[in-house]
Amino acid sequence: MPGKPRTLRPAHLGALADSASAYEKRRGSARQRGYTVEWDRAAAAFKCEHPLCLGCKAVGRVTIATVVDHAEPHRGDMVQFWDRGQWQSACKWHHDVVKQHLERLFASGSIGVDDLGLDSAAAQGVS
Repeated sequence: MPGKPRTLRPAHLGALADSASAYEKRRGSARQRGYTVEWDRAAAAFKCEHPLCLGCKAVGRVTIATVVDHAEPHRGDMVQFWDRGQWQSACKWHHDVVKQHLERLFASGSIGVDDLGLDSAAAQGVS
């Protein structure tokens, strides 16, 4: 049975692992980005107050939230980071798949900040 053809990456680009490692170094660790013990406590309290995934709830499913997400990306702004009005409860799928798609659309200017909520029409359109 034929296998997948080899993928060639130009030598001057280096290995994929090298570029991912460089990105992680620039980005900093989660703790360096503000996700400290205080965040862990605040997020746990928020999930107690809002135990269901906002995205699932919007489409009639009941799923326990495992992540607290910032609706609008805070980009290191600690005032925005701690703005509880920007927090939303999410399941792993809505955080890792739907929200990432919404953030790409937002970065390209295709949607506005109001569409970043997991209960928005834009989020419900992601399958």
